[in-house]
Amino acid sequence: MREPQIAPPKLNVTFAVLGIAFLAIFSWVFFHEEGAEWRSAQSRFRQIEVRVKNPHQLAQAAEVGGLRQIWLPELNRVDRCTTCHLGIDDPAFVNAPAPFTTHPGTWLTTHPPERFGCTTCHDGQGEATDVEHAAHRPTELFDRPMRPLETIEANCGTCHRSLDPPEAPRLAEGRRLIVASGCVSCHDIPGFEGMTFSGPALDSIGNKIRPAWLGGWLHDPKSYLPNSKMADFRLTPNEIASLQAFLLSLRAQLPLDSTGVRWNRANTDAGRALFGELRCVTCHAIEGRGGTMGPELTRIGDKVKRDWLFSFLKDPHRAQPATAMLQYRLTDDQLRDLTAFLLEEYRTGDAGPEPPPAPADPLAIAAGRETFIRRGCASCHHLAGIPDSGHLGPSLAGVADRDPEQLTYGAPGVRRTIENYLFLKLEKPDALVQPSLMPTFHFTPIQAADIALALTGLRKTELPASYVITHDPPPAYTPAGPFGELATRYRCMSCHSVNGSGGTLSTVPFDRIGSQLQRDYIATYLMNPGAVRVSVEARMPVFHMLKDEAQTIATYFDSVFRDAAIDTYDTQFSPADERRGGELYAQFGCAGCHQLNTKGGYVGPDLTDTGRRLKPGWIAAWLASPEKYKPGTLQPDYGLSAADVRALTAYLSGLGRATRTTPVTKPGGPVSR
Repeated sequence: MREPQIAPPKLNVTFAVLGIAFLAIFSWVFFHEEGAEWRSAQSRFRQIEVRVKNPHQLAQAAEVGGLRQIWLPELNRVDRCTTCHLGIDDPAFVNAPAPFTTHPGTWLTTHPPERFGCTTCHDGQGEATDVEHAAHRPTELFDRPMRPLETIEANCGTCHRSLDPPEAPRLAEGRRLIVASGCVSCHDIPGFEGMTFSGPALDSIGNKIRPAWLGGWLHDPKSYLPNSKMADFRLTPNEIASLQAFLLSLRAQLPLDSTGVRWNRANTDAGRALFGELRCVTCHAIEGRGGTMGPELTRIGDKVKRDWLFSFLKDPHRAQPATAMLQYRLTDDQLRDLTAFLLEEYRTGDAGPEPPPAPADPLAIAAGRETFIRRGCASCHHLAGIPDSGHLGPSLAGVADRDPEQLTYGAPGVRRTIENYLFLKLEKPDALVQPSLMPTFHFTPIQAADIALALTGLRKTELPASYVITHDPPPAYTPAGPFGELATRYRCMSCHSVNGSGGTLSTVPFDRIGSQLQRDYIATYLMNPGAVRVSVEARMPVFHMLKDEAQTIATYFDSVFRDAAIDTYDTQFSPADERRGGELYAQFGCAGCHQLNTKGGYVGPDLTDTGRRLKPGWIAAWLASPEKYKPGTLQPDYGLSAADVRALTAYLSGLGRATRTTPVTKPGGPVSR
């Protein structure tokens, strides 16, 4: 029998030390875990829960304890945020301190945590269970800390791809600016595919522009037009001179012949009156006041030549086929007076006589053409014979995931984040990288911040299709036939829409206008349009339309743009219906907002000629559900019964007809006949 082996003393000491070390580590881990931040948070939550809930609510409440985890394999995300944020979906904790307070708003009803988690919207490190490692604040070891509330809308853009995402006004404004500023012309931007930005046609600019004006414009567009969409390309004097020579040589189309116009008989006072009659300020601004659809006219006398302006006013579609401006029916004398008024009224000082065209310098023209191409002018201004520049700038796909440490910020001590880089780049592009081909747009700090916010929603990782929400634009409405020709001439779709396609300047879509307005009223209105509301300035242009043109449009509206649900309304009203309607008109205080025979309020439309203007079916549909037909309308929804709707419709349908003279003046009073 062998004798037992005895371990050397050193080995015993080693094992003893290891055992003590293991016990120490185990004890440290045990006590550290027992004292973990999330356990402390849950303990405080239970103390608050006892105070904010009654005994019945406490009995129904789920037991709080242990780690809570949301696993979203589709998004490759694990979020443990609700381990501490325990009251986010409990109204009882609405006034509780962080991190236990109820989530603000109604976001959890549309973004349930079990589907979206928390970090999808808020960023941060979802697997962590303490404030520091969850990246509630920026940390050196994690490059996507939680977003502050002022930029959280950026993450809305990862799912919501439309230009007007719901309940995200800064994101929507940033996307609008991206399109309006022409960023899509130079950059490939996910979500903006197919969108274009087109500046005015330049193929005949040599016949349009005064040479002195062109040099100042190329040097600094904002000096002429503070709201100009064209950015400052920081051109050198040599580039400006060569571009000027090239552009002034472009004379593909001569202006319409105006040699027979007697300019010495131009009447600027008549031109001023015509300017007001045509309601030009609906689309054009003067001194910053007016519409924005067309260019500002404050200094147009410094810019364009007389013959070109006369020709453009006579047929704007010939010079600029894509223009939103309508073609008025004006005589040559009217065009002469309007041209003279614009050129004399809206200029700085004496522009002087128009100089004769300078002799062509082939070398300067060639240099200007090269500059035009190199500077990317063809991205916005397409010219025959000039190759399309394509996207000169870098793709912005995944720009939000670029490494901030690899970017140039232009100055030491600047906060190194992708949001700040984009903001600085938008404010002063030449301050970060020199030379920079990106022009200076002179964005305000708020505009730059909104665009940066929109861009920081562009991630490299594509979401599953079930999370992406897109809103395809409605197909363009292109009317045909005689109505289509008139709609094109008068540019109806520049302001009005059909099925969501068209302009947004007017709040009156054409979708059901034939069921809304009387045919004869439409024809009469088009001949002399005005405002229906007393307090609203008329904006519809006076087209000087021919009578048969007005009849053609009215007939088309009346036969095509109809709503069967409105047209089937029974319009055989009884005298009792009309009397009851008059009583309701007074009872509901309609005169507080509406004019009737020059008496009443100024908020709503004048109802004096309602019977000649509106169809009964439309009146009934509107009274029954005004919000349905115009979301956000000031018209109250009184929850009228079908009988009351019919009575009011009968009364209003008679207003303006020969048999109706005055309204009821008090509830229960007689209705004049």
